[in-house]
Amino acid sequence: MINRLRNTSRFYIPYLALLTLAIVFYFYQEHGDFVLWLNQLHNPLWDFFFKYWTYTGHGVFFAVVTIVLIFLNKRFGLVLALIGITIGGVTAFFKEVLFETAPRPRIYFEGQKILEFVDGVNILSFHSFPSGHAMGVFGLATFISLMLQNNRYALFLLIAATFTTISRIYLAQHFLIDVMAGSLAGVIISTAFYMTFERYLNKENTGSTKSPDEGLADIDLKNMDVD
Repeated sequence: MINRLRNTSRFYIPYLALLTLAIVFYFYQEHGDFVLWLNQLHNPLWDFFFKYWTYTGHGVFFAVVTIVLIFLNKRFGLVLALIGITIGGVTAFFKEVLFETAPRPRIYFEGQKILEFVDGVNILSFHSFPSGHAMGVFGLATFISLMLQNNRYALFLLIAATFTTISRIYLAQHFLIDVMAGSLAGVIISTAFYMTFERYLNKENTGSTKSPDEGLADIDLKNMDVD
């Protein structure tokens, strides 16, 4: 597992750096300041991009990727399905039980600030914490990074997932703390599932879990002359 984490270091290390930066910003600014800052950057290009890119964090997108992966590699697809179910359950528990009345920016700033909204986007009012989109997209990006074992792809997946979380704030659907918590939960859940099922995921078609080096060592031992 250590080698797999090393091969995806361009996902984990920059993510931790971004998370640390977000935490520092959160504790040194007022709640909602990041929403107001992004809200000032609204323009037609970003409005169009974020309006549609945000769907990469939707449960439907996660389900489609999972189904495709099941056809390509059944083992990885089934584990990703378990991750999706877990993320859905965790999100529902937090939103519907623990933070049912947590206001979203639309309600939080009502009567205080006038926010820019993107046409065609349904602006929600409550169930703000945590961001289900952030949890889903980071859970998906983390798992695919571990599956592909390629730092170049890992960095691309991190950037793509980061834009999804930014879209939730840009569209005035969430606060910074919501996407921070959601992304961290997604990374932890996917990493935990991958570590738990690592031997199952990476075993050979024959059912052997030995690495090529281990198999070669066995052959050499059998061919050694014994005096």
